[in-house]
Amino acid sequence: MDTKIIEYVIAIAEEKSLSKAAERLYLTQPALSQRLKKLEEELGTPLFTRDTDGLTITDAGRIYVNGGRSVLQIRQDALKQLTSMSRNNKKVLRFGCATSTALECVPEFRAAYPDIDLVTRRCNTTQAKEDLIMGRMDIAVLLTNSLQHTALEFLPLSEGEFLLSVPEHHPALPEAGTSELHPEALRDDYFILSPAPSFSRDVEDSALKSLGIQPRILCEINDNVSRRYMLNRGLGCGFLPDYTLRQEDTFHTFSLHPKQTFYVAAAYSRSATLSEPMKGLLKLLLNLFDKHKS
Repeated sequence: MDTKIIEYVIAIAEEKSLSKAAERLYLTQPALSQRLKKLEEELGTPLFTRDTDGLTITDAGRIYVNGGRSVLQIRQDALKQLTSMSRNNKKVLRFGCATSTALECVPEFRAAYPDIDLVTRRCNTTQAKEDLIMGRMDIAVLLTNSLQHTALEFLPLSEGEFLLSVPEHHPALPEAGTSELHPEALRDDYFILSPAPSFSRDVEDSALKSLGIQPRILCEINDNVSRRYMLNRGLGCGFLPDYTLRQEDTFHTFSLHPKQTFYVAAAYSRSATLSEPMKGLLKLLLNLFDKHKS
């Protein structure tokens, strides 16, 4: 059903001007005027009268506009229902990632399950847990220091350690032949931190407090790839999980005291029934993190 003419008339009624309505509709004024004239001829009655203040809608015009709005609403409602039916025909699996490494399994999953719409979302651990508990997410990969939870089931994928990361040539680095970091040189320095609230930020804040560091926050980012780039460019200090490090990195890393270890785990609701696609995704995640260990 072509509803453009209805939209045209409604725009004219709201703007009370052919020129303004044409501008709103991305049409030329002559073209819009011609369409209106043709419609009025078909209906056998004017929809607008012209006066010094512009266009005034007639009684016939009001009837047309009111009916037109009802038609547009019916059309919009029908399209929503059709879209919903289309989505329902393709099953959706909602996948949250608190670490970008987990996203590497997405192409293989989509190839193995073409009928499943895998909707991925980058998030932190706090958001992932809340979304899993509230039923807004089906599976998530997150960081946790405990594999026990009243509402969630955890499948450990890997273990990691948070490391203090300091750019090359920083005055806090140990002198040649020593391994002693100079934390006083980090005080009041710029740090790249994780957004709060999050599991990573809790670890970072605790580590900074134990080191007696009151950081200036350069920025807050979830993405470890961006954090590595900034550390390699010497833009600030920060913290990184050990599994994100690469041979080409120029910054230096140090264990925290005490060591800040954690699990990378796949999580899902205890009440969830694992479908075949969910089991397939978990298997891909296990294989993926096994490769990263070796």
